[in-house]
Amino acid sequence: MRWFITALGISLLVFLGSYNQPYYPVTWFDEGLTLQGALNLGQYDQYAMRSVEGFRVLDQPLIANGPGIVLPVAAVFEVFGPGLIQARFLMVFYFVATALTFFWLSSRFSGAISATLSTFFLLGIPDEGFVFLGRQVLGNVPALLYFFLGFLLFLELGRTQRFRYAVGAGILFGLALVTKGQYWILIVALGVILAADLTYYKQIGLLHALTVLLGVFICLLAWSIVQYLLLGADRFTEHLSAIRSSANVTVFAFRAARIPGNLWYLIRSGFLVFVFPGLALAAWDSRHRTPLGLGRFSLVVFVFLWLSWYVFGSVGWHRYAFEAYSAGLIFSGEAYLRIFSAGFSHGELFSKSNPKKRSFLNAGLLLTFFLISLSWAGKGLLGQVQRLNENADTSPQMFSEYLNKKIAEGSVIESWEWEIDLLTPELAYHHPTNDWVDRETARIQFGERSDAMYDPSAIHPDYLIVGPFAKWTGIYSNFLSSGCCIHVTTVGKYSLYEVMYIGNHPKENSP
Repeated sequence: MRWFITALGISLLVFLGSYNQPYYPVTWFDEGLTLQGALNLGQYDQYAMRSVEGFRVLDQPLIANGPGIVLPVAAVFEVFGPGLIQARFLMVFYFVATALTFFWLSSRFSGAISATLSTFFLLGIPDEGFVFLGRQVLGNVPALLYFFLGFLLFLELGRTQRFRYAVGAGILFGLALVTKGQYWILIVALGVILAADLTYYKQIGLLHALTVLLGVFICLLAWSIVQYLLLGADRFTEHLSAIRSSANVTVFAFRAARIPGNLWYLIRSGFLVFVFPGLALAAWDSRHRTPLGLGRFSLVVFVFLWLSWYVFGSVGWHRYAFEAYSAGLIFSGEAYLRIFSAGFSHGELFSKSNPKKRSFLNAGLLLTFFLISLSWAGKGLLGQVQRLNENADTSPQMFSEYLNKKIAEGSVIESWEWEIDLLTPELAYHHPTNDWVDRETARIQFGERSDAMYDPSAIHPDYLIVGPFAKWTGIYSNFLSSGCCIHVTTVGKYSLYEVMYIGNHPKENSP
């Protein structure tokens, strides 16, 4: 029976990860960046983004989604050929492996039943959570897998005091960091955790603690050395400056105007219902000086620091809360089973000395909370399944098919839709540089205006694509309003224009 349930669970995960790929979620700008980096690495041995002017080596998008995702995708392209479906099916592996590792980690704290409930919450909550992000070629879920695997070794380190677990945990934590830069929070968290172990828990010891930190820094140093060797001394300084510039808009924004919206997302997404109860009980149980006590404390610290950064420091994109949400759910099943148990024991979670009437009232409230939450998560999971079918979108593929048939070889296409590049590998594109992403993000998210206006006329494009990202930013609005172009076709959210005029002058060779 146990093997049947396991096989059923894995089958469900494979279905959730693979059904209707690659049409849901529809491929988009950020995914296109990762795919382009992997394509260029496999075909040209360049860790770079590509535009008609050449390779943009180590462009910032390939730092935001780093080698922990770009290298595996490049390897898949090398073996199976480049394509969105190939990359998405690699993500099915990451999706299933991460969910199973989450279950394994949760069960280490509280057993299989509560871990099953936690995994149920992971799959159902929030809407743009594990299922949504796990089906895309982004670094979020791979980095989460590396973190969870590292944390399992960290727990083993506390239990066995074996040096190899300290080495493994440090390397896996470091791999998570170079895959998604937001895991810099892990360095701060490890500092707090290891200080608490030295002064209170005494489960790991100073040598093992330093080994874990050293593993993280070795990964970070190795990645920095690779970047230095790829760029050279002069360009490496410029590269660091570009990373800092992007980080000041997204990772270290610290804009007070974003705080209410960030808090509201946590409230409406169900964080207080699904994550907070488990974190609160885990914090209480972390008083025990045991390996599991240290483990609970460690995850509570990690989630607290990540949420603090998300609310007060980040740009506020919902996916930036994903890691804290996922790690916090590890304790949710245990908390809910204790709530359910307390309800049947007349509210003894709160007090054993309550009068009988109040005891039954507490029991009713607890059971009501449990059932409402379970229904909420169930509805969320059903909604995820429904969206797999109803929200499938083939318009990028259909638009790309049109381009492959109609655009003459040698034509230059101006575009900010990086996801189209992989679907039309024979066509030549010019893309706005990443500093325009920073500029437009600051304008849209914070209302910060800039006098700069993007003008693609310098490269004399033959065609212009205006897709979802360009429409969201309005980057080509001024160019289009100048009368530069005539509309050719629209497929879904993508529009193709032929460029007829540059400024007030007819384009050379135009009719």
